Amino acid sequence: MKDKQLLKGTFFILIAAVGFGAAAPVAKILFTYNITPSFMLATRFLIASIFLWGYIFVNRKEINYKIDKTQLLIMFLIGGLVYFLTTSFYFNAMSYIPVSVHVMIFYTYPFLVNLFAFIFLKEKMSIKQIVALMIAFCGIFLILTDLNSNIKIIGLVLSFLAAVCNGAYVLALGLKKIRNVHSIVTAAYTITFSALTFMIYCLAKGEMNLNIDLNVWFGILFIALVSTVIAIIALSAGVKMIGAAKASIISTFEPMEGVILSILILGEQLFANQVLGVVLVIAAIIVINFSELVQPKLNIEGTGRHENG
Repeated sequence: MKDKQLLKGTFFILIAAVGFGAAAPVAKILFTYNITPSFMLATRFLIASIFLWGYIFVNRKEINYKIDKTQLLIMFLIGGLVYFLTTSFYFNAMSYIPVSVHVMIFYTYPFLVNLFAFIFLKEKMSIKQIVALMIAFCGIFLILTDLNSNIKIIGLVLSFLAAVCNGAYVLALGLKKIRNVHSIVTAAYTITFSALTFMIYCLAKGEMNLNIDLNVWFGILFIALVSTVIAIIALSAGVKMIGAAKASIISTFEPMEGVILSILILGEQLFANQVLGVVLVIAAIIVINFSELVQPKLNIEGTGRHENG
């Protein structure tokens, strides 16, 4: 029975990882149709929030969606500000640097979470974590050693800012006040607030143009449903079956998928030393997910995570 549950849980986590990992390459293609990242995110989150609330309504006997005013305020700040900034930086970065480089920079956020916990929460760092941190940034150094003239520094900055904001977002999801709220409810509230923020931003910037190519709508629908709704629900189900720690290890497939798809679909190229850098970052992520300090972060991801991508 345990083996069957482990297999089923692993399957759900892989579905979530595939969904999350596909968002960046698909979005890169959508941006060639002259839509802005903000418009894509506004429509993506609006569609996703409708489906998530629909899922919660159908399962309202099992999912408690009621929260108090303090929790609502916290989720407004997380969704309307932190997640808004995270996704803004994340998808704007792809306009300046290859997706393969971008996703590897972004996926340093688990290490930033550890650093934030060490600096602000006075958590101790183990030798394993320090070594993983060093390996990760050695990997990033190798990834960045063959940058060409078409890559702009602003893209690297935006990618790093996305990682920083996502680290803050992960920590925020661990706040005691909202830690016990159902993961899908947390996702629904924060994504709804993100949708509202992006819609207001797009209206103010004059970017809310609904007269776009049908292929773009299919792409946005894919990201909203597969890379958001299905991925979130699958992640929540998988974590319940196999636990957050195992789920985080399996989720390492996300950045690998992002790199692979960027090569296969977008025609991006990586040099040998960059491939080695990718391997080092992935290895460091696996190591950091085994450490004791990262356990609170793993629980956070398992109870409220909805990926940037």
